[in-house]
Amino acid sequence: RTKGLGSQLLKHIENVAHQKGATIAMLDTFDFQAKDFYLKNGYTIVGTIDNFPKGHQRFYLSKQL
Repeated sequence: RTKGLGSQLLKHIENVAHQKGATIAMLDTFDFQAKDFYLKNGYTIVGTIDNFPKGHQRFYLSKQL
């Protein structure tokens, strides 16, 4: 954490996907996991499910590559 390794790894994966022809990256996470990390790395929330699991939210995010 805080050393930028996660962001570097994510960027590398996005670059490989783009080189293989992908134009959009999609993922999901929970409010108690990495939502802010993905937002910081350019992802946009495209959907949510409330109370899944109970008392939390599930987020669906995407990013143009």
